[in-house]
Amino acid sequence: MGWMILLVGLGGAFGAICRYVTSLRVTGSFGQAGWMAILSVNVAGSLIMGMMAALLTVSSMFNDPVRGFVMIGFLGALTTFSSFALDAYNFFQRGEMLAGGLYLLSSVCLSVAGFYVGLMVVRLIAGQG
Repeated sequence: MGWMILLVGLGGAFGAICRYVTSLRVTGSFGQAGWMAILSVNVAGSLIMGMMAALLTVSSMFNDPVRGFVMIGFLGALTTFSSFALDAYNFFQRGEMLAGGLYLLSSVCLSVAGFYVGLMVVRLIAGQG
């Protein structure tokens, strides 16, 4: 358990650094298009998560420590969208189409709504509302 926590933490640190460096490079190349950096890490992270999910089923090399470092730590810090994609895939893989669809729709809608509510609450408290 202790080693797993350390591996997840190290993977998370590496993922956060990669996200930051990607943001600097993409913003430097495309100006203030910060959404392009987010899109880049979300797509790359989802691609890597898909590859890891497939490799876990065919190779014993990708055991819990590797999974903890790469899938939970690195990809979790690089992008939460990769975990979102894996969860959606798992719903559909189990044949839970309605639950998967509701998960996709509610995750996006509720996250955007949560952001907006948080923004408005702080603006109201600050008297900017």
